[in-house]
Amino acid sequence: MRLTTRKLAAYSAPALPIAAFATPLTIYAPPFYATDMGLGLTAVGTIFMIARFWDLFTDPVMGVLSDKFPSRWGRRRHWMVIAIPILMVSTVLMMFPNLFPGSYGSSTYLLTTLLLLYVGFTLLTISHIAWGAELTDDYHERSRVQGWREFAHLGSMTLVLLIPAVLEQTGSALSNVLKMNAMGWYVLALTPVAIFIAVRYVGERPVAHAVNPIGFKAAAKVLAQNPFIRRIVIADLFIHIPGAIRASVFIFYVSAIIEMPEWSAIIMLSYFAAGPIAVPLWIKVSKHMSKHKAAALGVLLHVVVTVSYMLPGKGDALLFASLFFMSGIVYAGVPFLIRSMVADIVDYDRLQTGQDRAGLFYATVTTTMKVGGALGIGLGYPVLALIGFDPTGPNEQAQLDGLRYVYAFIPAVSELLVVALLYRYPLGEEMQKRLREQLAERDAKAPESKAL
Repeated sequence: MRLTTRKLAAYSAPALPIAAFATPLTIYAPPFYATDMGLGLTAVGTIFMIARFWDLFTDPVMGVLSDKFPSRWGRRRHWMVIAIPILMVSTVLMMFPNLFPGSYGSSTYLLTTLLLLYVGFTLLTISHIAWGAELTDDYHERSRVQGWREFAHLGSMTLVLLIPAVLEQTGSALSNVLKMNAMGWYVLALTPVAIFIAVRYVGERPVAHAVNPIGFKAAAKVLAQNPFIRRIVIADLFIHIPGAIRASVFIFYVSAIIEMPEWSAIIMLSYFAAGPIAVPLWIKVSKHMSKHKAAALGVLLHVVVTVSYMLPGKGDALLFASLFFMSGIVYAGVPFLIRSMVADIVDYDRLQTGQDRAGLFYATVTTTMKVGGALGIGLGYPVLALIGFDPTGPNEQAQLDGLRYVYAFIPAVSELLVVALLYRYPLGEEMQKRLREQLAERDAKAPESKAL
């Protein structure tokens, strides 16, 4: 069944605050806390890595809770509502540290704030993505659902980046505190409204009773032995490591290599502005060459653009922005196609275990996303410190060359592995159709499904 545009738009609304959290957290917060808040590169890299590894515990727990403990609203929506106060409090702590005198130079303050923020972020993201996987059984319609979510996600990133871009271009100094505060207000205003729209106007589909359910240990073994999720987990990890390296080092790159820090938000804006343009294109591409091959193509093209980041030099802000725009075009399909592929893996798992564990499977890939992000910052910042790079400048040519390699060359190598993993991925459209037929036949023999 084809979902209506209205329903897809309402479902996608929570992607707006999700992106509003993620953008400043990955691009602006690490350099802000390393420099303005006086913690230094190594300390910030370590703290962000520790906080992300906290998700190795919270994500699977949230996935299981989401699958096992429904409410009268269903299995997903009540968890998103619970996330609101947690996210509101942690946003104030993270984005308004100037309100708390003890925050300057305090590793404990940053770590505590991140741990709280990631709990709320986990509640919202896992529930939202798993909910999307359950809106339809169709192979291509799942890409459309996740494509709409990605469209909203990239659109919100564009909006939140407009805030520092305007501040930079209107002469409001280059106050990083002002930028963080302004983005914080955007997050605080958007979060409850967007979640309310989705919860109010989109329902949840009936969930089939478990057929011959198996215990936790047996289910965990099936998950570990699942050949499809293993491949996706590795691919997702090696996608997000380079992404986190580029995001956390971006401000330094524009300041030290391009030497035009006042253009940093506009350059980054060009990347995210390209995404909403390209998402519909990648949905069409995936219909002609399958999800996994379309995703592999997107990553391969992104490798080419990533290597070209080494070309711009002093004053080349326009060239750098153009490359970022191309990067946004070629990469736009990768995240949502992978999430759509996970929905197909849930079908395979349900056939094997008799259980519907969408929450757990999406917790698995959100964990790899966060661990990849942690490793990107946790490795990138210490490497910069090791080569002697000074984020406040000046730097010698050797340090600048090292920054170029950390930013462009290392991420490109990581993404080449992803191309190999995705291109020969075996769970395509024909196999998914066979899975759905077998599930439909089995469910028809089972007791009537209970609508949540």
